[in-house]
Amino acid sequence: MRVICDDELHVISLNFSRLKMNGTLGPSLGKLEYLEDLDLSHNFLLSELPVEWGRLQRLQTLNIHDNFLFGGVPAEYGNMSSLRVLYIGVQGWFFNGSIPEELGLLSELEVLALGTLFNFDAKQEYYPYRSNKMRGPIPKSIANCTKLWYLDFFGNNHLTGPIPREYGQLVNLEYLSFEQNNFTGSIPSELGNLTKIKFLHLGNNALEREFPVELASLSKLEFLNVGTNFLTGSFLTVESTSWSRLNKLFIDGNNFRGGFPRAVTAMTALTKFYMFNNEFTGGLPENLGQLANLRQFSFRSNQLDGELPDSLNNCTQLFLLDAANNRLTGTLDPLRNLSLLTYMNLGSSYSSKKITWQNLRGHTPDLVLNSFTGTLTDDVILQWPLLQYMYLDTNAFTGPIPKALGDLADLKDLLLNDNDFRGHIPAELGKLSNLTLLFLHNNQLSGPIPTSLADLKSIHQINLSNNSLTGEIPPEFGGLENLEYLRLHVNVLTGGIPPELGRLQKIMYLILHSNNLTGTIPASLANCSSLRNIRLSKNKLTGTVTQIDFLQLRSLESFSINDNQLGGGFPVSVYNCTDLKLLDLSSNGFSGELPDNYEYSQPVLRDMRVLRLSSNKFGGRVPGWIWKLPELQVLDLSHNSFTGVWPTNLSGLEGFSRLEASSDDAGVGSSVSNNNNPTQVEGAGRKLFEQISIQAKGLRLVYEYVLETLISIDLSYNQLSGRLPYALEELRGLTYLNLAQNNFSGEIPQVFGNLLLLQSLDLSANYLTRKIPAVLTRPSLGYLNLSYNFLEGEIPTANAFSTRYDISSFKPGNNQLCGPPLETTCVSSNASGSSATLRAPSSKLLDGTFWLAFEIGTAIGVVIMVGTLSAIPFTRHRLLHPQDFARRSKHLSYGVFREPT
Repeated sequence: MRVICDDELHVISLNFSRLKMNGTLGPSLGKLEYLEDLDLSHNFLLSELPVEWGRLQRLQTLNIHDNFLFGGVPAEYGNMSSLRVLYIGVQGWFFNGSIPEELGLLSELEVLALGTLFNFDAKQEYYPYRSNKMRGPIPKSIANCTKLWYLDFFGNNHLTGPIPREYGQLVNLEYLSFEQNNFTGSIPSELGNLTKIKFLHLGNNALEREFPVELASLSKLEFLNVGTNFLTGSFLTVESTSWSRLNKLFIDGNNFRGGFPRAVTAMTALTKFYMFNNEFTGGLPENLGQLANLRQFSFRSNQLDGELPDSLNNCTQLFLLDAANNRLTGTLDPLRNLSLLTYMNLGSSYSSKKITWQNLRGHTPDLVLNSFTGTLTDDVILQWPLLQYMYLDTNAFTGPIPKALGDLADLKDLLLNDNDFRGHIPAELGKLSNLTLLFLHNNQLSGPIPTSLADLKSIHQINLSNNSLTGEIPPEFGGLENLEYLRLHVNVLTGGIPPELGRLQKIMYLILHSNNLTGTIPASLANCSSLRNIRLSKNKLTGTVTQIDFLQLRSLESFSINDNQLGGGFPVSVYNCTDLKLLDLSSNGFSGELPDNYEYSQPVLRDMRVLRLSSNKFGGRVPGWIWKLPELQVLDLSHNSFTGVWPTNLSGLEGFSRLEASSDDAGVGSSVSNNNNPTQVEGAGRKLFEQISIQAKGLRLVYEYVLETLISIDLSYNQLSGRLPYALEELRGLTYLNLAQNNFSGEIPQVFGNLLLLQSLDLSANYLTRKIPAVLTRPSLGYLNLSYNFLEGEIPTANAFSTRYDISSFKPGNNQLCGPPLETTCVSSNASGSSATLRAPSSKLLDGTFWLAFEIGTAIGVVIMVGTLSAIPFTRHRLLHPQDFARRSKHLSYGVFREPT
């Protein structure tokens, strides 16, 4: 604390900075009419700014940075005629007023800091932990404060409107920041008049149109940021600039097009250049090596092609090189002299471009990735002894993984996935004591997993999937105490799952599916209390799962053990996994009835979204708790022996009633690009990165990340009976329904007309009667199978219904149906045409007596045959139910399924 008085004992300076003061600000300081300097910064003051302070006409410096003020700057502060420094700085979200026009009356003002960084030398480039929320347009009147050399609006986020062209009159400005707001319009060309400007921050706004060429003449410019806007065109249309002092240049995150801005190569003072996330094309200039002082260079996510220029070897100060997600080719020879490199990304793992279904269907060209070739040899690796981050994924490297990687003692991230590396995983990688990420998936690696990898005590993620690795999972992996993700799926691993893995207290994802693992699932996995995703499907595991105490796995979100040889009863303790979203026990030998949950006081599995129990030996009635899962979106109980009727109340299935659940955008885009992204891993958000196979259109379809795209129920191949419930109308979000091969009877209810999103409906091989309701003629219904029933009457013709499907949608069975696409035509029984009867393809008309006798005989014959076959279930299954449902596995995109066929 410091108080200074003049000779007449008038208080002229108060410095109460960093005193941990709290409380409010009172008006009494407004009476200190001789006060010149007031510093209350870095305290815990919670208050509005007193309007009475506007009477301090001798005040020259007001510093209240880093408090918790709310409201805004009072208009009365425009009366502080002597004010030279107004430093508001960081206050927080509740400092949210507008900027008063009256500040333009402060003719002596030199520093106006309304942003959240006091950044005279621009060394702070990152956002603070909290920011103001001042809002509205910025006043044009501030252009009258012509003595300003520092003007900062940084980080308010809610300042809007265009940047006033009048600010070009502030010719004494050295520092100007509009960054991290919501300014719109173009960058004023008048800013080219700011001949003293050194630091110009325009990033993180909504600015558009082209970059004004007038700014190329700012000869004292040292820092320029126009990143994260909507700027278009070429970045620089001039061959040269006056930016000889420019040290840092950020043009990333815009829509700049054209070739690499050649004028940049003359900016020899440049140490940092970010141009990523644009649409630049063509090759890198050969004279890029003139930027000898360059230390950070990122041009990721453009459309640049060709090879890295050999002159890049002259940039010996370079320690960060990010060239990911372009179309580059060639070898890594131009990097051989860059011994200071600590970050190298030539791959695609950290793409920030969102991949949507439109991308995947060919609407954008920028999914073509880099394709660096050649082998990585030990002598090349040893050129980069300081390397900490190596991202060479998604290229065309081949040959063995170099053993010299084990000598890069500082290496933290090693991503070599999605290449063509062959041979064994070198044991030398176990020497990388600082390694946190090891991604070798999607290569041609073979041989055993080296036990030396168990020495990676800092490792967080290991992904060795989609190779041809053999042997057993090293039990020593149980000592990797920091391991969070272990992905060894799609290999040829044998042996059992080591019980030692139960010591991994931090493990969240254990993905071992699609191997040849045998034995039982170790009960020790229940000790891994952090587990969120267990996927052991498509192995040869045996035994039961009742030995696993799911009570300890409270964080479990996904449990997939399908396609094994497991048996026993349903694991009742799974009811304790309150966060469980996906449970897949399908294609095993589980049997018995599904237990109900009466002993639980609260509903269980309320977050369940995918439940697959298909292709087992379950029987009995479907328990009531399944029909009360509010988030359920995929239910597959097919190929079991369930009996009973559907409940009359389905309102508990809220996940099936949301019409928005099947929107076009569905949120599945990023799942393709980020499947192995360490920064966006499995289980993020509402998506569980799983594969769900569903039978539709006579094919076995495999859907990945289905949770927000396909709302489905499959109860086919059971012994369910009764009428189809009118409660089906409550499932308004349903897109796929398969009830084939059951004992449902009665008519097809009209409530199907309320299922507006239904795209696939299979009711075949039941005992359905009467006419096909007209509500099924809706054009969005892409697949329909009503065969092997007892439907009658004319096939509807509205919306091209009769020509949209072929005969297999109605036949065999349904002998009383007539009209296209069947060969049997319909005739009216009276003049009014109120009813339809059959007419054989022959031109000869039979008399009414014959038809009456024929219909009676047919009805008696059907009753006798059905009764006989019903008494012999096996025979009934063979004769009445279709046997040509294809069992082939076919990967189709959701986009293909969505289009009605």
